[in-house]
Amino acid sequence: MRGLGKALIVAAALFGMLGSAAPALAAPATAPAPVPLTSSSCPTDIKQGESDGCVTQLQLLLNDNGFGLTVDGVFGGETFTAVKTYQQDHSLSADGIVGPLTKTAIDSTPTSAPGPIAINSSRCPADIKEGEKDGCVTQLQQLLNNNGAKLTVDGDFGGGTVTAVENFQRAHGLSADGIVGPDTKSALLGSNAPGAIALTSSSCPTDIAEGEVDGCVTELQILLNQHGAGLAVDGHFGGDTLAAVKSYQGSHGLAQDGIVGPDTKASLGGAGGSGPSPITLTSSACPTDIKEGEKDGCVTELQDLLNTHGAGLTVDGNFGADTLAAVKNYQGSHGLSQDGIVGPDTKASLYGTGGSGGTPPPPPSGDVLSKIVSYAQDVENGDAEAGWGGGKIWYIWGGGHGRSPGPSKGTCVGDPQSWACDPSAHPQDPSAIGLDCSGFARWVYSLAYGQDVLGSGGTSTQIREMTKVSSPVPGDLVFFGASASDTDHVGIYIGNGQMINALETGYQVRTDNVTAGGHLIGYYQY
Repeated sequence: MRGLGKALIVAAALFGMLGSAAPALAAPATAPAPVPLTSSSCPTDIKQGESDGCVTQLQLLLNDNGFGLTVDGVFGGETFTAVKTYQQDHSLSADGIVGPLTKTAIDSTPTSAPGPIAINSSRCPADIKEGEKDGCVTQLQQLLNNNGAKLTVDGDFGGGTVTAVENFQRAHGLSADGIVGPDTKSALLGSNAPGAIALTSSSCPTDIAEGEVDGCVTELQILLNQHGAGLAVDGHFGGDTLAAVKSYQGSHGLAQDGIVGPDTKASLGGAGGSGPSPITLTSSACPTDIKEGEKDGCVTELQDLLNTHGAGLTVDGNFGADTLAAVKNYQGSHGLSQDGIVGPDTKASLYGTGGSGGTPPPPPSGDVLSKIVSYAQDVENGDAEAGWGGGKIWYIWGGGHGRSPGPSKGTCVGDPQSWACDPSAHPQDPSAIGLDCSGFARWVYSLAYGQDVLGSGGTSTQIREMTKVSSPVPGDLVFFGASASDTDHVGIYIGNGQMINALETGYQVRTDNVTAGGHLIGYYQY
């Protein structure tokens, strides 16, 4: 579903961290016999309420990734929740529906290792020991290999892993008992690394590059690991960190130069936030004046809005010193009283609705908005437009990001399943020309405005050009993802809870309910 902001599937393809196509354990006798998800016997979209062998296979594969479901072939609430969690962990649309992309991800077979689980997460035991077989061991083996162990990463805590743990413990002055408890976990995760420094701090250089050793790199590695990089956190910008940066940049529509400059910092800055669900600032659930010390969804929303203006905050719902400073900076740059209190004027400015203070840009005219909707519908219908001779347009990962707006050849960099990687295998699109989600939004907006107003970047770049609105109108963009600084999909809102979008590989530009996009960040106007 992603437009250059989508593809941690690339992490799966590169590192082989997803569950195997064959179930690790046989299905219980009471469950329907497992059926491969890609079989013609399984529906295109496997949904809650289904009960058959396709669901049995799905549950087995989810359990390979550490979920511990009862394998009964019934797609109930627990399976639905596990699917959404898996999708969120792998940057897929978190709608709980097992469609083509989710099937491809969970049913891929690069290795037999279960998907990695952070060893310090609540899903891993306090003491990881010999005999365990799960994603906790997968990450343990990866971390040991980062320290020279040369293990086969299979998620099985066997004799070789015991020896590697004991060697690591001896080398780090720990009790060499082969048990991975709190002290060993801390050592593996780099507790002796330089203290983390926020990437946007004045203590960090504008461009963080290979060879740097400091707390800025510690923070960088922590943020990359929140996207599945599995790096040893040591504060050293070496080859592994360079590769992880390039992979992240490729999957988020950024220049893959391996240099962590302003755009990459802004994209990473709010990643991994676990704050309360956002609440619209103008809602009655939020106080009239939001102040330092508040901790709730109103602050989550505030931090998201500030990040669209480059604040680079961690989105945690906690109005602390960093958020206070970001509020004051925003107020100062928008002609508002710099008191650090988010009152009616600051709220109005953040939402672009005016107020007695700042001078937000006016919303686009109704004529432009209607043009946006009209052009989006024309593209969906296959009408000829500037840069396109006509015909239905297929989703192509990376399509629409050429030098000028319009359908273009995609790329294999971020999505190995993209049709651009093997165009001859897809006769319905022999030249692999098409659009991804942000490429579609870019083209339609350029047709409506008469110029390339959104530019060639991905969703996380586009959202920074927009102003969040509390009352959407047709023609606005609707963004999805973890937060405003970690986006993964965009569509063009057409009203009545629907959007026109380029959803994912295997689909043409089409109309979907907004709920198909995954975790909703909000609606934005240019």
